[in-house]
Amino acid sequence: MIDSSSASDKDKALFLRVFAFIGAITSFVMSVTSYQDGYITLSFLLVIGGFVFVSPFVLKNRDRTIAVLMLYALYSMMCFLIVSGGNNGTGPLWLFIVSPVTFFIRGLKRGALDLIILAIVISVLFYFTDKLGYYSYPNHYFTTRVMLCFSILCILGGFYEYYRNKYSRELIEQLKINQKLARIDAMTDLFNRRYATECLQDARFNEGAVFLLIDVDNFKQVNDTYGHQIGDDVLTFIASILKSVSSEEDIVARWGGEEFLIVTPQGHERRARQLAENIHQQLAQHAFQQGVHNFKVTLSIGLHQRASNESIDHCLSVADKCLYLAKSHGKNQTVAELDSETHSPA
Repeated sequence: MIDSSSASDKDKALFLRVFAFIGAITSFVMSVTSYQDGYITLSFLLVIGGFVFVSPFVLKNRDRTIAVLMLYALYSMMCFLIVSGGNNGTGPLWLFIVSPVTFFIRGLKRGALDLIILAIVISVLFYFTDKLGYYSYPNHYFTTRVMLCFSILCILGGFYEYYRNKYSRELIEQLKINQKLARIDAMTDLFNRRYATECLQDARFNEGAVFLLIDVDNFKQVNDTYGHQIGDDVLTFIASILKSVSSEEDIVARWGGEEFLIVTPQGHERRARQLAENIHQQLAQHAFQQGVHNFKVTLSIGLHQRASNESIDHCLSVADKCLYLAKSHGKNQTVAELDSETHSPA
């Protein structure tokens, strides 16, 4: 199985096909030259290897299985090249392509294990090949230097893969942080206005969705009396109340300053009015407490249910007008569009 942390699926698929294309072309070309030079068995095996390399272009949605199959086919070919010497004794030179391919396909840990096993097998084959009369290399210096170079490449490849994975993970974590910062209001941990606006494009918030535009009553007085730090703490306190009474299906956002927005999706119209009532009840039952400061906080809410063909901006505009009515007729209440003509709380 290809290591899922080493690259994206698209990158792995691209690499697999590039590797397969190069492997197929090389195998078929080398099979021809080997046949011309009289290495019939090698030529036959190279043709088989070429068809293995072609498989990613024929079989769909089997990339993980095919990648491992290609890798172990490459290992088998390497073992045969060691035993037979390849074409004019150049077979062992192909060992040097194995390390980077292995780490990419198998990842760091499994790749390192595969390469250790392969190195042991190749060392044994190098030792017994001459004794069994399969192929006689010029001297032991050649085989030991091939193994030394192969080992060094594997070690360097392992270090490269380790640091590549490390920095990739750090980059992914940073991207997650940046995505959160782009979506979440840092003070209240609610959605910010930009991301809430994006969420409203979902079909669930079309006709029937209910917009609750919320404003903190007398917030300027809170800032003037207790200071802006306590004002920020009040906003955080309100955000916790809004989250506690809302559903995971709702959009709960800091809309700007001391304004908040909750939007319930289609099918939750009745719950939306109950949600507004729950907010007032929770604030009535739980005073804001911070050090020596202890006081009640109230909210005014403008409520509007989205009708057919109404735009988001129109819904927000109507909710804002209802909010104004709630503020101008006593505060600490919810006013809906249907109530706006009588100016009575919902």
